[in-house]
Amino acid sequence: MVKLQSFGGSEYNAWRRKTQFGLKSNIIFYTVLSTFSDTTEDVSESQWLSDEDYCRDYLLNYLSDRLVETYSKFKTAKEIWDNLNAQFRKEEELSKSHLVGKFLDFKFREDMEITPQVTDLENMRSKMNNENIGVTDIFLVSAIIYKLPAVWNSFKTEMYRKKEQMGLDELKR
Repeated sequence: MVKLQSFGGSEYNAWRRKTQFGLKSNIIFYTVLSTFSDTTEDVSESQWLSDEDYCRDYLLNYLSDRLVETYSKFKTAKEIWDNLNAQFRKEEELSKSHLVGKFLDFKFREDMEITPQVTDLENMRSKMNNENIGVTDIFLVSAIIYKLPAVWNSFKTEMYRKKEQMGLDELKR
């Protein structure tokens, strides 16, 4: 079973895939693909309307309050789905230079736990590698050490003095 987080505007493609799986599991995904008159599904109009209503509520249920306010004006699940795609899918398809810039501009915050922030950098690296921008483990480990906040200066100094290069898993430990 997929546990959906409320979508607030970031990580749209991941949210979309999970939502699509949930809609398919509930056998209502077909309602976001077409209107009743255009559907190729073998369902009665009353069944389609019931599924469509459930699908619309399903989608709205997994949007943040801010987005529910915006998207509840749409009457059908298809309209919601299409408008979410139009707004957020393009934003996720970042240019390569934007990905690199985002990686280079990343700064660790002292008021947050370090592990989730390292995961954020790993996710950026994964996106960059998906775009054929090779970021090796050695580069990522060095970048993490370099970007650590000032409160980690003694650790950073210790890492710079090490003669052997450490891997990402070792650094995390």
